[in-house]
Amino acid sequence: MSRLLKPGMRAFAGGLWALRRYDRWRAGNPPLRSSAAYQQDPYPSFIQMRSRGNIQRSYANQGWLVLGYDEVQALLLDKRFSTDARNNRFFYNLARIACAGLPVPMVDKPGLLNLDPPQHTATRKLVAQGLVKKFITAQTGFITDLTDNLLDQAEALPGKSFDFVSSLAQPLPALVIAKMMGVEQQHRVRFQQWSEAIMGAMMIDQPELMHDAAQAAEDMRSFLEPLLNRPAQHGQTNLIELLLQAEEQHLGLNREEVLSNCILLLTAGHETTTRLLANGLLALLRHPDQLQLLRQRPDLMDSFIEEVLRFEPPIQVTLRFVTEDMVFFERKFKRNQVVLVYIAAANRDPGRVADPELFDISRKPVRHISFGHGIHHCLGMGLARLEAKIIFARMLDRYPQLSHSPDGVNWGLNPFFRGPTLLTLNGKP
Repeated sequence: MSRLLKPGMRAFAGGLWALRRYDRWRAGNPPLRSSAAYQQDPYPSFIQMRSRGNIQRSYANQGWLVLGYDEVQALLLDKRFSTDARNNRFFYNLARIACAGLPVPMVDKPGLLNLDPPQHTATRKLVAQGLVKKFITAQTGFITDLTDNLLDQAEALPGKSFDFVSSLAQPLPALVIAKMMGVEQQHRVRFQQWSEAIMGAMMIDQPELMHDAAQAAEDMRSFLEPLLNRPAQHGQTNLIELLLQAEEQHLGLNREEVLSNCILLLTAGHETTTRLLANGLLALLRHPDQLQLLRQRPDLMDSFIEEVLRFEPPIQVTLRFVTEDMVFFERKFKRNQVVLVYIAAANRDPGRVADPELFDISRKPVRHISFGHGIHHCLGMGLARLEAKIIFARMLDRYPQLSHSPDGVNWGLNPFFRGPTLLTLNGKP
């Protein structure tokens, strides 16, 4: 990042720090997002914040915080809240400065996640047709074999322990989405690195991370662009080819949009699943009674996965931008304000969930908004659930004794996403 950029961004960071202190004072002084305590366990902060209301003004974020289940669900359905950051000059201009001349990732060249209707509607239909109907149901055998192969490799490593994240939770979703897109699987490490960097695209208070995200998106785009010109392989249609067919048939996509949606799918297609897998295993290890119950009652596997999604969602917070002046749950929202939507807090709303701080794999029903709601409901949720179901079943089958080292757990630093970056398992079969 250029030296000319740094003074302005330092001044912005200083102003943001002061506004956050003011927000903290108004909200009962919850821990700062960057604090070690918050990284280890953000949920006490959500309880403290919610005690002052499910919707709160935030001066640091130029808008609002929304934490209640009903409020989050209603907001995600409301077309007056946009996912397109170009609708918010405050966020967009800061992002452009941070990206130092590079395109703002997911904004200047948006995929369907950052589009509003009507453009979003046509794009989503095309991607959904390929992702859901053509591929997911056919992946069971491949995922099962891949899980066993990766565990074999982990068990062959020296020592009596191995890292679940780097051995299984990271590579498996990356390899699955690479296969579905027709990308050679030896490139998975590069995609993991690019995808992790792109996750920093919303960190407006850390411009160096936004710049890294912009560079990673451009590097991924440069890698993928030649793949759009390769000849189709008979009988091996993949997602890239399906999107190109839509472009050739003038069904609503151009080449830039094909590339943007490929980047989105490769990033979101494994980053969130990686966190779901690591969060799920850690939840079982920290709740041995629930681990034992799942061993005794494998019919609870689906319920267990939904409870993990509620209790420890991979996506903690998402953004929306107010497009017009409005009254929302008796609060006066103004055009151009930013809304932080706390999915993780909504999932533990005591007004909608009984004993929300209790991890209970037999809970019925399991209410959560971890895959979103409305038009941006996650397209890859079926694949994520399938991968989780297969992997946890294989883990329970292969490891009659599961334990971990409490010192062998590291949490990621990005407050928008939650999952261990290291989860050391003790013992091998």
